[in-house]
Amino acid sequence: MPPSSPHETREVDATARKVLPLATLLIIMCFLAVTGADADLWGHLLFGRDIVSSGTIHQRDVYSFTSDLPWVNHEWLAEVIMWMAYAVGGSAGLVALKLLIVCVSGALLLETWRPLRMNPMWRDGLLLITALGSWPLLITFRPQVFSFLLFSVLLFALVRVQAGRRRWLALVPVCFAIWVNVHGGWLVGATALTMFVATFSFEAHLRSRDRAILIATLALVGVATLCNPYGTRMLTFLWDTVGPNRADISEWQPVTRLPIVALALWLLPTSIVVTALWYRSRSIPLSSLAIIALLGVSSLRVIRLVGFYSLASAFLLVPFVPISPVVQAHRVESTKRLLSTFVAFTIVGAAVMAFGRQINMNAEYLPEPEASAYVSTNRLAGNMFTWFDYGEYAIWHFWPAIHVSMDGRRETVYSQRIRDVHFAIYRNAPGAVDALTNLHPDYVWLPVSAPVVPALEAAGWQLGFRGPRSVILYRNDLPRLHTTVVDSSPREPRSFPGP
Repeated sequence: MPPSSPHETREVDATARKVLPLATLLIIMCFLAVTGADADLWGHLLFGRDIVSSGTIHQRDVYSFTSDLPWVNHEWLAEVIMWMAYAVGGSAGLVALKLLIVCVSGALLLETWRPLRMNPMWRDGLLLITALGSWPLLITFRPQVFSFLLFSVLLFALVRVQAGRRRWLALVPVCFAIWVNVHGGWLVGATALTMFVATFSFEAHLRSRDRAILIATLALVGVATLCNPYGTRMLTFLWDTVGPNRADISEWQPVTRLPIVALALWLLPTSIVVTALWYRSRSIPLSSLAIIALLGVSSLRVIRLVGFYSLASAFLLVPFVPISPVVQAHRVESTKRLLSTFVAFTIVGAAVMAFGRQINMNAEYLPEPEASAYVSTNRLAGNMFTWFDYGEYAIWHFWPAIHVSMDGRRETVYSQRIRDVHFAIYRNAPGAVDALTNLHPDYVWLPVSAPVVPALEAAGWQLGFRGPRSVILYRNDLPRLHTTVVDSSPREPRSFPGP
């Protein structure tokens, strides 16, 4: 077979440059379109709906009968945006919003890489590594998805500041003024920014005037964090609640205590870090190394931070990875940019239609649908002692008839005393039955395996429903209810919002 001519080779290369980015984008979008419902999604949407309908941000909890703290809803703006997306497009609207956020973050990253004139195969491979490493932040739709976007904006600005374009610092306080109202991940961004200022301001080439601008920017960020409905209460709330003991939540666990896939996710951005350090360690700015070191170590201790670590590695260290550039830089005209944007949105739509029309809620932490049907059929109303993973699910489906005792907001509206009482009851600690009686619930909805369930039945609580996952009990002085026992529950996937 005769060898290919230079002209044919150029045509193949040109085709690869066009097809490979589209294929990579399609793979990433389809992968991230698969979305699961975590235990808080019901609450986020309901709270956002009520804020929109009332025009006010709750200062007092109305959904629980045991909450004893003023409600500092540090995610109120994210919940409003989430509800608006859901109101327009249902579950598909939420997935589409998540993928659009990913696209904007990806566009910022690709713009940061553009001066490198990277070979398409290298570029798309690194983009895929970044997407996979960010998966812990994106597997579900939660307010942390907005932290993914705003951390990308912050890194985008800091890279330009490193290149001498100081005007991008003006974007940073604006970023934090929004961030403080959507998710507590702004604390990660604020810590990264502080380390950046502390190291970058003392680099040899920086003038005194530039150092002053950096310090002023950090001060303005402090002011920007007060742009929230609660003022300084927001800061004191986060100060008191950040880093609580959450041994029961997997995403707050160290990578080493989780399945091997967690370590694999951490190793993806680490491979970029190691490569950059091996070949260009002396060229990497100290400000970049400081942020990477912070997130690399922190993400080992908390798997949720791996997504931030992946983004930081991509923005800050990829420019120092030895990659063969393309021979010729191709100027991107406005028309091509517009076409690329159109294609990207088309791929987002295709990914949503193929994999994101429903949000999967087939998780073992949820009660079976028959339990929800039991509550609805019997028109239960009153106070219900709940397993915390059931709380916001119950609020969505049964409030205001049902008020729960515990839900995923835990540190937000429940004091340490209330949380301790609940967990002591769950594990049937000494005095658990009396402690539950003192809360005055009408019903109890717990996992069927909860140690306290047999003790409650022995104390006279009546069985209303028992299934393979959960059990509903009621006080013996309430009107008698029909008892339902379900041996097995349908195994087909359940989609949000259920039941």
